[in-house]
Amino acid sequence: MIQMPAVGKALGSWRLFWVLALAISAANCIGLLFTDLHTSSGAEYVVLRAVLSALPLLLVAFTASSLARLWPNRGTRWILSNRRYIGLAFAYGMAWHFAFVAYFMLSFGYKLSALDLTLDVIGLCFLLAMTVTSFRPVARRMSTGNWRRLHKAGIYTLWALPTFFYLEDIRDKPNLFYVGMLGVLLAALALRVAAWRRRAVLVQQRGLASHL
Repeated sequence: MIQMPAVGKALGSWRLFWVLALAISAANCIGLLFTDLHTSSGAEYVVLRAVLSALPLLLVAFTASSLARLWPNRGTRWILSNRRYIGLAFAYGMAWHFAFVAYFMLSFGYKLSALDLTLDVIGLCFLLAMTVTSFRPVARRMSTGNWRRLHKAGIYTLWALPTFFYLEDIRDKPNLFYVGMLGVLLAALALRVAAWRRRAVLVQQRGLASHL
């Protein structure tokens, strides 16, 4: 039986990125086999499928530090140590999404609302900035504080965007799938809140112990 450390070592760092990138590519290519890109509904299908292929990686990156704080073990520490590569794989998945969006808009003249377009541009800017600064030669040019502020603001923004869009979907066309996806996103936020509260309690306990 393969031990977790051996698996983690084999799939860590850039190997993990390429495995995830291959899985995302396969999922999107399989989706192309079951749709007609000459129709607007077919193009919309691949746009949404690309998001769903990438979204799990965003959720893992978003909750990595919280999982490691709440349940410290080899598995959660491995996730945390590979968060960079998971995040880069998410960016790769979103590149598929934006390519399909561009095809959809050019082929069928679909226009986003001013609000949706603004939110997409904000998300894209954060995604590009976080991707570029995930490479060490660029990251070294930033202070540690600025790097952390960028990535913290970015990860919350990237979480908030699908949350907002699923809320819109539930308002306009409620169904169990949208409700379920919204529930998953809110559960991820709840994990971060729980981890923050645990950290605050530990800091308080250490402060009290230092005065004893």
